[in-house]
Amino acid sequence: MKKILVSLLLLVVTALSAHAQFEKEVWYVNASLTGLDLSHSKDAGTNFGFALTGGAFVADNVAVLLNFKGNYAEHGMDETSIGAQGRYYFSSCGIYGGLGMAYKHLSCVGFKKNLVCLTPEVGYAFFLGRNVTIEPSVYYDLSFSDTSEFSKLGFKIGFGIYF
Repeated sequence: MKKILVSLLLLVVTALSAHAQFEKEVWYVNASLTGLDLSHSKDAGTNFGFALTGGAFVADNVAVLLNFKGNYAEHGMDETSIGAQGRYYFSSCGIYGGLGMAYKHLSCVGFKKNLVCLTPEVGYAFFLGRNVTIEPSVYYDLSFSDTSEFSKLGFKIGFGIYF
C-alpha cells in the first residue's frame, strides 16, 4: 500500500512540475527511435528509423518544431523526410497533440518517389527529471498522393530535453 501511495505522489509531483517546462521561451530537443510501423503499403519488412526534433515554445503549451526523420527498410523503401510541426501540450499533464507537414523522399532499388504528407501525432511527455523526458507517441504520415500506397501509422519513443 505504501508503494502505491508513494508512486501516486511521485506521479502527481511529476505532472505538476511538468507545466513549468511548457512555458514560452523554453527550447526543446528530442531524439526518437522508431521501428514498430504499421504500413498500409505493399512493401513490408523489418525497419529501423530515427527522428530528430527541435524547436521552441512560442506561447505557453504551444511549440513550433522542425523534424528530420530517416528510416531504413529491409524489404521495402528507405525514407528520408524533413518537416515542421506545431504541438500543443495539455495543461500540466504531459499529454500532447501535434500537427505538421513533411516532405518525404522514398527510395529502393530502381524506384524513387517524393511525397508531401500531413503528420498528426499524439504522445505523452513522462518526466524523468526536471528537464529530461521519455516520450512515447503514435503518429500517422498521411500521403497526399497515393494515400493507400504510401501512408503510414507508426509508434516511436523519444528522449526529450527542455532548456
